Amino acid sequence: MITEDAVISDEVTINAPVELVWDILLDFDAYGEWNSFCPTALNTSLELGAAVDMMVNLGDSLSNQVEYISRVEPLKCIAWAMANKPEDPVHAQRSQNLKSLDAKSCTYQTIDEFSGPGKTEMMTHFAPMVEAGFNRCAYDLKARAEQLYSSTD
Repeated sequence: MITEDAVISDEVTINAPVELVWDILLDFDAYGEWNSFCPTALNTSLELGAAVDMMVNLGDSLSNQVEYISRVEPLKCIAWAMANKPEDPVHAQRSQNLKSLDAKSCTYQTIDEFSGPGKTEMMTHFAPMVEAGFNRCAYDLKARAEQLYSSTD
């Protein structure tokens, strides 16, 4: 879904425990094994302000993006944001949210919130590609988690 100032993925129900899905989200080294939107994510720590150096696929090619950990709420949310300097035309923060449904399932949804004087132009040109990428990520995560969980039976 695209709003005036955010891009939101589908909310996906994942038939795997929230703990497993959380571990997959934090295993940046393995993103290339399952994440077609962000096949590379390098990070050395989950400390606030730590860099996440990513390659993202907006549909036509990979582009480098560096963002910074802005929130870690175990089993619920990991978020990172652009540098968001006052002079930047666009500010953004992406949150990846999990909600436990029961011991064997959870939901996942990601949202990127935008602000700044260049927000409208950015949303016009890039929001549909970001939405498609976020949905690929959500369904890739579902497939990865369910495959890993089924192999533990």
